Amino acid sequence: MDETEAISPPDSVADEEESSCSSGSEETCSSEEEGSQSEVGDRNRRVYVGNLSWDVTWRELKDHMKTTGCEVTRADVMTNPDGRSKGCGICEFATADGASRAVETLNDTEIMGRQIFVREDREEGGGGFSKGFASGDDAQSRRCYVGNLSWEVAWQDLKDHMREAGDVVFAEVMMEGDGRSKGCGIVEYSTPEEAQEAIAVLTDTELKGRMIFVREDRESGGGGGGRDGGSNKASASVYVGNLAFETSWQDLKDHMRAAGNVDQANILSNEDGRSKGCAIVQYQRPQDAQRAIRELQNSELDGRPLFVREDREQGNSGGGGGSGVQLFVGNLSFETGWKELKDHFRQCGNVERAEVMEGPDGRKKGFGTVRFSKKKDANNAIRTLNGMELMGRELEVRLDHKAN
Repeated sequence: MDETEAISPPDSVADEEESSCSSGSEETCSSEEEGSQSEVGDRNRRVYVGNLSWDVTWRELKDHMKTTGCEVTRADVMTNPDGRSKGCGICEFATADGASRAVETLNDTEIMGRQIFVREDREEGGGGFSKGFASGDDAQSRRCYVGNLSWEVAWQDLKDHMREAGDVVFAEVMMEGDGRSKGCGIVEYSTPEEAQEAIAVLTDTELKGRMIFVREDRESGGGGGGRDGGSNKASASVYVGNLAFETSWQDLKDHMRAAGNVDQANILSNEDGRSKGCAIVQYQRPQDAQRAIRELQNSELDGRPLFVREDREQGNSGGGGGSGVQLFVGNLSFETGWKELKDHFRQCGNVERAEVMEGPDGRKKGFGTVRFSKKKDANNAIRTLNGMELMGRELEVRLDHKAN
């Protein structure tokens, strides 16, 4: 996770008196010096605010949060190392009720021409307010996928349970568009060793009445298999152009989260594996995709203004892009993951994406899809790999008629 810096208010500035959150109370609070607010405090009193205009300052953010009628003790706008806003921030209230009221009343309100989103702060302690999953190969090795979660499990429950294996820096339960749990989640640890320990000791442990399973997080760059096993909806995906060639899928995903929950971010690549400078981003909800088109067009990532439009491929593959051809692969061993599938099919040409389908409980369904960038490579795969054995099973390989 990139280190973040808060735009710290000057020590000499004191807040005006503001009312507390007590029902019907006219009680006022003593003034405070913003510079003294260095303690993170209870996470239940904090909210995360996304999709901020680059011009919003901590003072403007704080003033907006005060419209809840609740006391705001701190407001920080996150910045990059060069001092530019990341378009998100953290606000801490005097009470947990104040934070809850902000989530209920200020989500989708407007600050300086941008419609913000407000949710509970999902990080804990540590003084730094970095949000979301870290990027890079090292961060990938620190994460694990947790399946077969009870629908009642919240991110706090997941985080507390997974602490048995080490220091959890972030935990997220994946959600459907209507806010219901998908029965799976992602957990990031401080070290790769802790993630491996979780896989070794927490698989088949019980959480809220269900036996969970824990494995490595297999979502990676270059169109690797996503976390949500084919639940994509074409209307919820967008095409992103003018990407810097060094932009990773995780950096893109973190950037696009400003518009809503992102299931997958797939950077399209050439045959040599280099980025094409464009990508497909899959949101959980169509309205979030529309919001991305509306609000992230011309937003800057890695020094380039992005071009964002609807995904015009409209395939079940979640947007392979270009003239790619998708294949259906059946009779997979239940031990076969997306990486094994992708590696097996690479012998026939450049594989843009490989995915093994999973049920709501995270268990594999025994089939998947593979998308090639060239039609001739796809035809070669059908000709040479149909009936060929992978991990003890003879594969069925054919065109995926639902996607092409």
